[in-house]
Amino acid sequence: MSLVQNIIETYNLVYQVKKDYPLEIIVTTDLYNERLKLANTKCDQAIVTASRQELENSSKLLVLPDEADQHYYLLLHEDLFDESQQYCQAIAYEYTRLIDYADIQEKYQVANLRAAQFPDSACFLFLAEVRAWYRGFNLYYNLISAENKAVLFSYLCGTVPEYESVLSFDLGAHMQALAEFYGQALAIGAYVNFDVSLPDYLNRHHVHELLKALHDNIDNPSIFDNYEMINQTYEDFILRKAKDLEPHVHSHCCNHIHHDH
Repeated sequence: MSLVQNIIETYNLVYQVKKDYPLEIIVTTDLYNERLKLANTKCDQAIVTASRQELENSSKLLVLPDEADQHYYLLLHEDLFDESQQYCQAIAYEYTRLIDYADIQEKYQVANLRAAQFPDSACFLFLAEVRAWYRGFNLYYNLISAENKAVLFSYLCGTVPEYESVLSFDLGAHMQALAEFYGQALAIGAYVNFDVSLPDYLNRHHVHELLKALHDNIDNPSIFDNYEMINQTYEDFILRKAKDLEPHVHSHCCNHIHHDH
């Protein structure tokens, strides 16, 4: 059994995944060209070509189904397979996203996920990202038997300062970063068996209800479990952030005397 298959089988056991998904794994040194081979339309080719620099700098990529090909493809750079065993986290991250996208495909009968438009997509993408970071790191810590002290140190001295510049101010414009950060925080909390404290720069935002909804539902088997409540909390947060950013018009009473000159 290959390393990748081993990780996926372990994942299926831990997260009680019963379904089989049409997934093909490609280990490569050239993510860009492998992704280009999977483009089935001129539009898709153009998107891939425009993303060349980003793909050449990437270590992993999940390619979603389209009308011509209903397979998922997981492209992994061979550099992931080193002594750090980061491939465990990368595979679990992308496999979580695959499971959640498969649920979207089934729920909304979407044939082409590469160009999909579906309801509540902003909340779905945010929640899917939190789940992927959570499951990716949670499985990784367990598979490498990480020391609690090392995991907490990496959070306090690595993750917390790393996200300070993007999460200190306009959270609404950085929901991707918030998902990454909180997914990792939840994974660490689950691994060490207590909730890690959030940094001051996050606590000053009105984000606690959204984070509580994520915390309480992070172990749901399906992304759509309790989804309506999570989506409502997400929308309330985004609406509040938008209102906070509106310019305030201050009216004042003019009591002083104007003199004609």
